Amino acid sequence: MRVPLAALLLAGLSACTEPSPDAYVTRSASATAGEPAGTDARNEACQVQPGRATPADRAVLRAREVFCGGWTQPAARVVELQGSASEADLDALAASGLWRSWLEQRVTCGPPTRTTIAGGASARLLACTRRAGGWPHVAVVAAGPSGPVVADGVATAMPVIERLAAGQSSGGGGAGGRSAALELAVARLSAGAFGASDVGRYEQLMALGRDLNQTENFAAAEDAYRAALAVQERVLGRDNPNAATAMLHLAVNLSNQKRLAEAQMLLDRAATLAPRAADPATAARVLHYRGLHALNAGEPAAAVDLLQQAEAGYIALVPNLTAPREGDASELLADPLQQSAVLGLAEAKRNRAVALSRAGRGQEASALAAEARQVLRRAGLEPNMMVGRSLRTEAGADIRLGRSDAAAGLLERAAGRFGIAAPGERPEAVTLFLAGQQRLRAGRRAEALSAFRAGADILRARQIGLPVGLVIPYLDALDQEAAVGGGATLALRAEMFGAAQLAQRSSTARYVQQASARLGVSEGNQAVQGAVRGLQDADRELRELFAERDASGAQNAALDDRIAAAQQRRAEAESQVAAAAPGYRQLLLAAVDADSVARALGPNEALVTMLLGPQQGFVIAVRHGRVDARRIPVGEEAVAALVSRVRRSSEIGPGGVPRFDAESAQELHRLLIAPLAGTLDGAETLVVAPDGPLLALPFGLLLAGPVQGDALGAAPWLIRRHAIVHVPSPQTLVTLRAAGTGSTAPLPYVGFGDFVPPSGAQFARSFPADRCGRDARLATGLGRLPGTRAEVTASRALLGAAPDRAILGADFTLPNMRRQRLDQYRVVHLATHALLPGELSCLTEPSIVASPPAGAPSADPAFLKASEVLDIKMDADLVILSACNTGGPGGEGGGEALSGLARAFFYAGARGLMVTHWAVDDAAAALTVADTLRRQQGGASSAASLRGAQMLILDEAGRNLPAAFAHPYYWAPFVLIGDGRRSGSAAGAGAQAPAPARL
Repeated sequence: MRVPLAALLLAGLSACTEPSPDAYVTRSASATAGEPAGTDARNEACQVQPGRATPADRAVLRAREVFCGGWTQPAARVVELQGSASEADLDALAASGLWRSWLEQRVTCGPPTRTTIAGGASARLLACTRRAGGWPHVAVVAAGPSGPVVADGVATAMPVIERLAAGQSSGGGGAGGRSAALELAVARLSAGAFGASDVGRYEQLMALGRDLNQTENFAAAEDAYRAALAVQERVLGRDNPNAATAMLHLAVNLSNQKRLAEAQMLLDRAATLAPRAADPATAARVLHYRGLHALNAGEPAAAVDLLQQAEAGYIALVPNLTAPREGDASELLADPLQQSAVLGLAEAKRNRAVALSRAGRGQEASALAAEARQVLRRAGLEPNMMVGRSLRTEAGADIRLGRSDAAAGLLERAAGRFGIAAPGERPEAVTLFLAGQQRLRAGRRAEALSAFRAGADILRARQIGLPVGLVIPYLDALDQEAAVGGGATLALRAEMFGAAQLAQRSSTARYVQQASARLGVSEGNQAVQGAVRGLQDADRELRELFAERDASGAQNAALDDRIAAAQQRRAEAESQVAAAAPGYRQLLLAAVDADSVARALGPNEALVTMLLGPQQGFVIAVRHGRVDARRIPVGEEAVAALVSRVRRSSEIGPGGVPRFDAESAQELHRLLIAPLAGTLDGAETLVVAPDGPLLALPFGLLLAGPVQGDALGAAPWLIRRHAIVHVPSPQTLVTLRAAGTGSTAPLPYVGFGDFVPPSGAQFARSFPADRCGRDARLATGLGRLPGTRAEVTASRALLGAAPDRAILGADFTLPNMRRQRLDQYRVVHLATHALLPGELSCLTEPSIVASPPAGAPSADPAFLKASEVLDIKMDADLVILSACNTGGPGGEGGGEALSGLARAFFYAGARGLMVTHWAVDDAAAALTVADTLRRQQGGASSAASLRGAQMLILDEAGRNLPAAFAHPYYWAPFVLIGDGRRSGSAAGAGAQAPAPARL
């Protein structure tokens, strides 16, 4: 008898080759709808229901499955067989036969031990370990009332197993007290250490990780695998060899995010554990994932060698796959171990093809990718997701050989496969964009645009983005089409605006995932928590249904109806999230069209968004309802070099304030602003949505022309032409504008400053030396900021707040801050350091540093993380973060981290964030903050107020201020992210601004 095929073709087969841990259990929507079965050894309530029969040498009388502790997978399976139950029969069943073979495919067991179950019936107990996950398992062969009974399950299910085997009432107690079999199970397997709910939680997290990895959401998959590993290590111990599987999955998802050092440490740990793991494929998987890691590290030659070794390891587990034979491959499908090895072999070959292609061996790569598909076909395993990946790999080889048309054809076939396996998900969109790129290279612009537009529809529907390099060709195609002219040009420019918003950098994607996860477990708002979790559950249900359709391989009208109903439930769940948390869409970076932006802009405002690709970029402006788009003739690397030079010349160094690099600032203006001059001239407020390295740049210091000598004060700075508002994305502006023009909070101000840094020992505990020693040294160097005491005190007095609204020194702790009810203040001032992932490699999200609470064991309680800001309620016109270097050192990391921090404060209820891009001069910072607040008190917008303060410093430099203050180091570090307070509905930059202060 063979296990039914449907039970073994898994819904969640991922690119990482391991079948789902529940490969041998029934996934049933009604898993808990059974009869009471008493409690297990952990006192968790259990239910029993009819189940599928396992393979056996005898006729099956009845098969039942046990569910305990709310787990949706069976905690145990009990099968009653026909025939004699003599001692010899029990010995034979426990030692060999179909049931024992079936069991050994899923668990590894020691020799059977003679014992008895409750009531005295003879039994054989097998102490086992599950191959997937390494959880202790138990198997029993017993003499039942009608014949032999074979059963297996988690050790804690043993009381239920023996009651059912003895034929007792499902909820009744065991006759004769505690059985000898249960005593053995408890003694040998430590049954009290974990229960079905622990195993269930682990398997749910592993399945979620596979789902997310399959849809290429590596940041979210990381969190799922990290949580699964934590469950496993808590129950089984940190050095349990079976933790290697979750560790490997976690490592490869870190590696996919280019967090190579973290991934390497996990790969090394897994390699030491793998030889003792219950799953025999673990050693091959270590080699496989080391090969993937080498690919991510840009070492294709090393990857080829490692992946070839992995293939040999997989082949050793499925020798029949390559041997001549007759018939089909059903015996492989009946063995999850061999199935896992087949999938691993196919993926290792496909990954080696990728490595060969990157090493310039395109012909070999193409042949090997085809061979990977043949492996799946010979074994009767052709999941659409894996076939799609193989086709995409073959296309990659053709691309490197210059065969654009052939590559496009393969990519379109791959997109079709992805569209079956996971329709409307990221892999399909990515592949459509790749196909569009190849069609464009072949000069077939119409076909390219068709592919791009189909992919863009998916991205907008799922609110996800793609790497910039994939999106740039779409803009290029639109720009070429627009250059042809005709009545469609205006529509094409508007489409370019929408296309630019489909790009998303990895740091932003990770922040979005963290924010969504945080909201899903938010304790502060149960409505938000329930709504977000409902949306996540709806997404999961859809993925499972799509995968079920993939596995069935046939038209199924009933399944299509279920998918349609699930899609409707997802839409309803999304509406509930939008109602419970209006800012949720802003966190997800939902794209908006140019018309929505035009409606949000005032009559004296313009918006500029930009996108930087590897070789070229685009700047796009919206003003007066029209869109203007221009190509930038240089790529991200060249722009990053200019930004770096400007920043280095703006920040104080060991030799003091350096000479400002006016030439680089002027070149950036020529590239980014000058091409749009006709659209932007006369705009009082300029809203900029920067990209990549430009996120680390205060746009006010760009120069529209040369500097005459050393006369920096009179230079044509961009701030002299426009008040400038920075936004993470155009969609952020639309969301903020929908919130109204100003705060309704009753109190004017609360400020925090002059923090007491955590000690070196506290930082060392937060940043362990073996992984984060450099981070510990950098963080320990954070000095106290005594100048912030005067800054906060002066700001409090200016706004007329009570003396106790300045919280300083050791009192500036996060618990004290949270006790202030921050939604009662129109201005919240945090004068302290900020730590960024771009600066500290072990820091996963931006954090603000406060004083540690008394007795804190580590520095962690002093870090306010961006995701934790989501739990704070605010109604603030401004959050002032006059911290050191919040803008970051340039490049993607720092600017993207600042963007994530701003999004968190916007979600919390702030309208604007006034931050510093580098370590500030105390006197200049105090003057900038005070004059900005004074002007805002007078009725000006936040943007106009900050511009006025900066103009004051420029105009007074060399008069009432030192001449050096004309240098951007003094006046330019502060920027406004988001609107802040707006002056009436027009939001004009200069409206109602008070007269400049005289010094």
